[in-house]
Amino acid sequence: MNRYFCLHLHRLSLDFIIMIQKKVAIFTVGCKLNQYESEWMGESLEKYGFKRVDFSEKADIYLINTCTVTSQSDYSTRQAIYRAFRKSPDSRIVTVGCYSALEPEYLENLPGVSLVLGNEEKKSIGKIILERLYNEKPEIQEEKFRVEGRFKHTRALVKIQDGCNQTCAYCVVPKVRGREWSRNADEIVEEITGLRERGFKEVVLTGVHTGKYAYNSINLSALLQKILKESRIERVRLSSIEPGEIDDELIRIMAENSRVCSHFHIPLQSGSNRILSKMNREYRVEEYRNLVEKLSRKIEGISLGADVIAGFPGEKEDDFEKTCGFIQSIPLAYLHVFSYSDRKGTLASEMTDKISPQMIKKRSRILHQTGKEKWEKHLDSFIDREMEILVENNKDKNSNRLIGMTGNYMRVLIENKEDFKNRLLTIKVKERKDKYLVGEIIYG
Repeated sequence: MNRYFCLHLHRLSLDFIIMIQKKVAIFTVGCKLNQYESEWMGESLEKYGFKRVDFSEKADIYLINTCTVTSQSDYSTRQAIYRAFRKSPDSRIVTVGCYSALEPEYLENLPGVSLVLGNEEKKSIGKIILERLYNEKPEIQEEKFRVEGRFKHTRALVKIQDGCNQTCAYCVVPKVRGREWSRNADEIVEEITGLRERGFKEVVLTGVHTGKYAYNSINLSALLQKILKESRIERVRLSSIEPGEIDDELIRIMAENSRVCSHFHIPLQSGSNRILSKMNREYRVEEYRNLVEKLSRKIEGISLGADVIAGFPGEKEDDFEKTCGFIQSIPLAYLHVFSYSDRKGTLASEMTDKISPQMIKKRSRILHQTGKEKWEKHLDSFIDREMEILVENNKDKNSNRLIGMTGNYMRVLIENKEDFKNRLLTIKVKERKDKYLVGEIIYG
C-alpha cells in the first residue's frame, strides 16, 4: 500500500478518535478535600478516555462534586446544575459527593441530571459513568486513590484522611462521609514525592478530620516527621484541625522546622460555653484560649484562624457578646464566619429555639467586620519584615501584580515577572494594601 495513503489513513484515524472523545467538565463545591477528589476524578476520567474541558465549555458530561456543609453549599450545587443544563441541554449531568449522598431523590429530579452518586463512588467514577450512561465495559483496572497533580494553584492538595466520628449538633458530614479512616503513610509520601517531581513546592495535607490521622502506629505528628525525612518537598501545610488534636509534639515540629508552614486553622464555632455544650463540641473556651496563647508564644510569626457560627439555635445576646469579646481577647488573625442553617438529620435542625434570619445576618455582619479588623492588624505587624513567599500562577486583577503566599498564610503582592511564578523568593514587606501585603524582592 502506498506509504502516503497509509499516512493519510493514520491521520484520519487520529482525527476520528479525537472527534468521538467524550468531553467532561468538572465543577467543585466546598472544601479542599473536595478539590483534591475532583482532581483525582478528572485524572481518572482521562485514563478512561475522557477529555477534560472547562466548566464554561460544552461537554458530554458535567460532573459536579457537591458539598452540603451549609445551605449556601446546596445552593451552589443547584446553580451549577442549572448553568450546565442551560449551556448544553442534551449533555448528561452527574452529581457526586456529600449533597448527593444526603438528598439523592431531590437532585435526581433536577433538569438534566442523569446520575446521582455518593462519596464512595468517587473511587470508581470512570467505570460507573461508562457502564451506567454509555453501556460500556471498560477494561482499565482502578488506580490507587492519589493524584498526579494538575492543580491550578502552585500548592498541591494531598488527602490523608476521611470521615468523622464526632457528633457536632449542626454538622451532617459524619452522615455523608462515614467513619474515620486514614491513608497508608508510605503512599502519602510517595504521592508527595511525585508532586514535587512535577514541580510543586508546597503540599496541603487535608481530610475531613485531619488531626485524627492514624495509620497503624503513625499519628499526624509522626506522619509529618516521615514526610520531612523521606521527601524533599519544600513546604508542608496543614488544613483545618480541631483544638484537642494539637499536641506538644505537633507544636514542637512546627516551631523547629521551617518546612512546616506556621499556620493553624482551628475551629472555634462559639465563645460561649453554653453554646459549645449545645453544639456537642468537645472543648470549652478556657481550653481554646490556653491553646492559641501557647501557639502564639511557641511559634514565631504564626497565623491562627478560626471558624465561627453566627446564630446557632438558642444563641442569646449574651452568648453572642461573649463570642465577640472572646475573639477580641485572643491572638486570632482571621475568621471564617458561617451563618447557621439547618442541616437535614442533625440534632440542631430539631431544636425549637431558632434565631431569626434577620438576627443571624446582623450577627454574621458583625463577626465579618471583627475578622476583617483582626486580619488587617495582623498584616500590619509584618511591615518592614523579611519573609519567604511561594509565588502563585495568578495575579491580582486590580494591581496586575503577582501574588505570593507566605508560610503563615499571608498573600503578598510583588512585581509581575513571568519567571517569578512557582518560585520561593525572599521579600521585604513595604506596606499593607487592603487584605494584601506589598513586598519588594530581596533574593530568590
